[in-house]
Amino acid sequence: MDIKNFIIEYWKHVAFQNELELKNYFHEDACIRWHNTNEEFNVSEFLRANCEYPGDWSGEVERIEQAGNTVITVTHVWTKEMSFHVTSFFEIIEAKIKTLDEYWGDDGTIPQWRKDMHIGKPIR
Repeated sequence: MDIKNFIIEYWKHVAFQNELELKNYFHEDACIRWHNTNEEFNVSEFLRANCEYPGDWSGEVERIEQAGNTVITVTHVWTKEMSFHVTSFFEIIEAKIKTLDEYWGDDGTIPQWRKDMHIGKPIR
């Protein structure tokens, strides 16, 4: 299994909200958790939450790491109005996602208190 291709294709289908293709990435009894909002989904619920959310989405995988059956990704996901970075922990069993733990963060501007300290510099 080419894990890099698996992950890039998965995120492409997430961005396109392609429910039929996304379903194929998961074990039937997979568990998906969004820790920032304390939510746990089965596959059907996850597909509904992802594919019925409004907006024209784009995404780019910025980093992929693998340790055994665990794949960790950092992905930038955005619309014209919103931007997020998500860190995801995939447990891949028999070439399908068994568990997916995600941590979503809103992208934003530097808070004024840190600007006032004159520390740091832009990453990009």
